[in-house]
Amino acid sequence: MVTHSKEYRVLTSVIVPVLDRGNGAWGACPELPDVLGECVIRSCDDLWVIVESQGGVVARLLRAIEKYSGFRLLARDDRSHALAGSVEWVRNAAGLWVQWDEPVTACAYGDHGPTVTVRLAA
Repeated sequence: MVTHSKEYRVLTSVIVPVLDRGNGAWGACPELPDVLGECVIRSCDDLWVIVESQGGVVARLLRAIEKYSGFRLLARDDRSHALAGSVEWVRNAAGLWVQWDEPVTACAYGDHGPTVTVRLAA
C-alpha cells in the first residue's frame, strides 16, 4: 500500500451522456447531487476503493432510470479540482449495469497526493 505524504479530500460526482446533444458530450447527472461524496484519501488503496465502491452505489441508484446507457464516477481533489480517479459503467444487453473497466487513479501515474498550486510573485 502506497501511503500519501499528506492526506487530502476528494469530491465524487457523476456524469452521464448528454441525451439532447448526440455528439458524445457528457454532463452532470440531474438525478443525483452535484457532489455525491466527500472522502479523505490517505493512500492509493483508499482512492481505488472509493472510486470502485461508489460506482457500485451509483449503479444501484440509477438502476430504474433507463434513459442512460452509461455513467462515469469522477473523484476530484477538493482544492485544485484535479481529477484523482474515475470509473465508467455501461448497461449490458440485459439492461444491467456493469463496470466497463478497472478504476483509473492518479496513483497509477505516480501522482500520490494533492496537486500543489504554486503562486509566483510578480
